[in-house]
Amino acid sequence: MKLLVIAVPTLVSGDAIGNDVMIEYRLLKNEGHNIKIFAENYQEQFSEFVCSFEEAIKADIVFYHHGIYWALGEKLLKKHKGKIRILRYHNVTPVEFFKKYSPDLANIVEIGRQQTRRLIKLSTHFLADSNYNAQELLSDGASSKLCKILAPFHHVDELISAESDIMRLEYLTKGKKPNILFVGRQVPNKGMHHFIYVAKEYTRFFGKKANFIWIGGKDPTFELYYEEVQGIINKNNLDDIISFPGKIPINELKSYYLSSSIFLVISEHEGFGVPIIEAQALGVPIVALNRAAVGDTAGDDQLLFDDIDYERFAVAIEVLLNNTDYRLKLIEKGKENFNKRFEKSILEKNFIEILMGVLKR
Repeated sequence: MKLLVIAVPTLVSGDAIGNDVMIEYRLLKNEGHNIKIFAENYQEQFSEFVCSFEEAIKADIVFYHHGIYWALGEKLLKKHKGKIRILRYHNVTPVEFFKKYSPDLANIVEIGRQQTRRLIKLSTHFLADSNYNAQELLSDGASSKLCKILAPFHHVDELISAESDIMRLEYLTKGKKPNILFVGRQVPNKGMHHFIYVAKEYTRFFGKKANFIWIGGKDPTFELYYEEVQGIINKNNLDDIISFPGKIPINELKSYYLSSSIFLVISEHEGFGVPIIEAQALGVPIVALNRAAVGDTAGDDQLLFDDIDYERFAVAIEVLLNNTDYRLKLIEKGKENFNKRFEKSILEKNFIEILMGVLKR
């Protein structure tokens, strides 16, 4: 039986790429494939799935997940003795978002984006998370005939079936203010400062009538960025309407989704954006900046803006909060987008079909 090795630099729980890897692993295992994982860094709980570098280079197929520079991964593709190397592209964040805050990280992502072009030459097939990611691969030399698009696997079904944190939900809904939510890591490319400026303009026009909540973990690399964000909050006296709960358990996360009136996305760079489809699946309408993969992920009939105009976003929020029919339409279209494009069984079926198509060549 042919051996398929999924290669990823780091395998940890709660990580979007890690989720994608482990769901692929279990799906292929259940389909009867001989499947292992090669990771340079991994949590102990994944040790039973991980193979050695020597075993990985002898695999018939390598399925390589690329989202950051990985020297050993490139070495694996160069030494691989099999005939099929599939590049799963999650996107590498452009360097301009990090230069000011972390020269070291900026260097890593820069060489990671340069590495993408070399990995393309070493790969035989390509699988992009989104049309946006596919266009990057094609512009760097990938063959359009060998490039497919498939959204990353996710845990939205677990979020849907999870019990919400009742105490948290009661707390979030007992006040009269609507909640405006975003979920994502606290990093510059996701636009924390833009999020705060929208809150500022909303307050200027309409008063402190809404809470702005950002859920997601911090990264010590960006302390200077967090100081800037907090400075904007302090200067504009917004501490009482803006909160950062951090990284939270799934039951609590569901409570935040269920208690929120709008999911506000002002991220300047997303290779896909799993929280967008989480929000849609749970009935939260999207108001978003149409950058990178955001518009494609959100789908048709969501409230998207091409430019960063804080006043316009603020007014859009107020209009949506006061127009029940429009909100319900956005919610309906969002659920339709999730159910037709990103529901678990659809992704599984498409993934198996794509992989079988590669193996039959």
